[in-house]
Amino acid sequence: MESFLPTLAQLGTAVFAVSGALAGLRNRLDIVGVTFVATLTGIGGGTARDLLLGDTPLAWIKDPTDLFICIAIAILVATLNKPLLGRRLAGLYFADALGLALFAVLGAAKAETLNAHPFICVLLGAMTASFGGIIRDVVCNDTPVFLQEEIYITAALAGAALYIILPQSIGFELRASAGFVFAFALRMLAIRYNWSLPFPRYDDEQR
Repeated sequence: MESFLPTLAQLGTAVFAVSGALAGLRNRLDIVGVTFVATLTGIGGGTARDLLLGDTPLAWIKDPTDLFICIAIAILVATLNKPLLGRRLAGLYFADALGLALFAVLGAAKAETLNAHPFICVLLGAMTASFGGIIRDVVCNDTPVFLQEEIYITAALAGAALYIILPQSIGFELRASAGFVFAFALRMLAIRYNWSLPFPRYDDEQR
């Protein structure tokens, strides 16, 4: 499992960097701004997770490969934006859902390798999956995704939980694939059908 985690992490970083770059383009940032947002989005969740786990120095400080990936992705997305990525909002939702699902599994798996409690593994999986997107939206002055009605963090929690619940005897690849597919499908279905969890309704007199 440990040998597969770096590959999964780089893939998740790349996908989230795409969502960050698209968000930067939607907000008409220049190439430096797009690259900055892409990088924050790509490494934000993993950075927060590793700091909480005490896994320092951070991976991107020891090896700046993740930074190079984010920079390259930002330049590529900006270059191909008009011919290939005209539907920025749809592309942003898709890339964000992919990154969410990948990092939900990655975060849980990373915590698991460091012998964290299963419950903490699930929480860190969800945080890894959502923190980069939250940073992206705050920097771009958009409504943070976790404040929208559609299921978001819940999808990350579900994917991470499924990964942790499945027995280790079936192998990392199968556990990770199941958690990824579940989180991604739940998020995309929530977007498509506007699914949301029940929440309290408050009238003006209760405020």
